[in-house]
Formats: sequence, structure tokens, C-alpha cells
Amino acid sequence: MSISTMLVPVGTNNPREQKILRYVCGLAVQSVRRVLIATVIDDSGLEAPVVAAEMDRARERLAEWTASLIQECAMDIETRVVTGDRSGAILALAQQADVDVICCATEGKSVVDALFSGSVSEGLFSSGKVRTMTVRNSLLDSVEDPADLSRGFAKRLVVPTDFSASATRAWLSAIERPAEAIGRLHALHVVADDDEQERRNAEVLLNGLLDIAREHGLEAQSEIRSGEPGETVLAYLNEVNATGVITGMHGRGVLARTILGGTSLMLLREAPCPVVVQP
Repeated sequence: MSISTMLVPVGTNNPREQKILRYVCGLAVQSVRRVLIATVIDDSGLEAPVVAAEMDRARERLAEWTASLIQECAMDIETRVVTGDRSGAILALAQQADVDVICCATEGKSVVDALFSGSVSEGLFSSGKVRTMTVRNSLLDSVEDPADLSRGFAKRLVVPTDFSASATRAWLSAIERPAEAIGRLHALHVVADDDEQERRNAEVLLNGLLDIAREHGLEAQSEIRSGEPGETVLAYLNEVNATGVITGMHGRGVLARTILGGTSLMLLREAPCPVVVQP
């Protein structure tokens, strides 16, 4: 469940992409050891010499961008330039390279911006095959060094849970990070109404999650809230000044019924911190 290998798709025509690379550099404290930075050349309708020239330019730009990272970051950094449909090629590369997570910046206007639009977003979030970490460009712009944002990802880490298998994996992913990188874990369960029986059941299950965390020597707390799942989770993130959130992809109950179409999308657009979606 830990994150060791990360794929970072970037476009070489936008210097702003260097901020997500700085962000990734800080993830060394979260156990990331190998980073694959990739860009895709859309070769549709292009002749071979033109494609080759575009690939050479992309390699030069990636080499320029990563030169300082290789010196500063405690990671193995590789670059790749591939051709084809942009989103499809990135997903294929993620599977071929056996990465643990895809990390990308987003404008917050879609599930992950134009890179993962349409059928690709369905592949990412509904296939259950790829874990993703997204961070909005507005968050990257709000700090002097984006690496500081990623170093603190788990200082106040919130895991919304409906106690499904995916949500449990999200909790395990949180506690399996290096202990020194974790401040306090927050397990949050959302109920639709003030159902006392559901609350009692949730308390038992939440205590089980807290026991797992404490067995790892971690500080953890739980909370039960009622209301609309997306808005309730967002309100809690702001209340505790969350530095990161990990949410499951599939599950059951009120939270699960809205996680793909509602809660996760709302978090990616509006969460005050980076978001990980765990299959």
C-alpha cells in the first residue's frame, strides 16, 4: 500500500509544470523513491520527421527541468517521451512501469483536467487499477516552495471512510507511510441522518481503525458527522486545517454512492489540500 514509484505526466510547453515537479521532490519523505516524469507527443496526422523533432525537443525540455531535481531530490528520477493519444499513452505507461500512483496538477475544473478527460477519467476512477494524487495549481501557487506542501501531506491527514474494502485500503495506505512523516490521522464517517444504530455501528468500526493506527505508534482520532457527504467532508477538512486527504474509490453506503460522481470530484475541485484517490 505504500508509495514507492510515481508517474508524473507533464506538458513541456508550459513552464508552470515545473511546480508539480518541485511538489513531487518533497514526496521523498512520504516514501517515494522512484519518479518517472513523462510527456506525450500526439503523433496523429504528423509525419515521422516531425514527430522525431517534437520528441527531441521534449527530451531537451525534460532534461532541463529535471537537472536540478536530480541534484536536490533523494529519488531516482527518469524521463520518458512517448507518442500517441495523450491520456491513453500515460495510462499504458503507468501499467507498463508498474507505478504505485500517478501524480498530476489540476486546474480543479474536471476530475483531473484535460489530461484525464472523458473515458480516461472513467478508467482512472472506476477501473480500480490506478491510484492518483492530484494537487490543484492554485495550491501550488499559494506556497513559495511546492515541496513544502508535499512534505507536510500527512501532518493532518484525513481519511473519509464508509468501512468498505477500498476505504480500508485508504486507511492502510495512510498508516503505512513513514511514521516520522505523519502527524495525526483523522478517520471520518458521514451518515445521512442521525441514525443512532448506524452511529453505534460506526463507532465500533472506527475504534478498530484507531487501534490499527495506534499499533503503529501513530496518533489518530475519529469523527462521525451527518449531512451531504461531499460538503460534510470539505467542511471537516477546513475545520481541522487538513494537509492531505485519502479517499477510497468504491464502496457502499451514502459516501460510496456519491464518491465517483460527487464527493471525489468535489474534493478534487475544492479540497484545501492535495487529494489521493485509492482504488
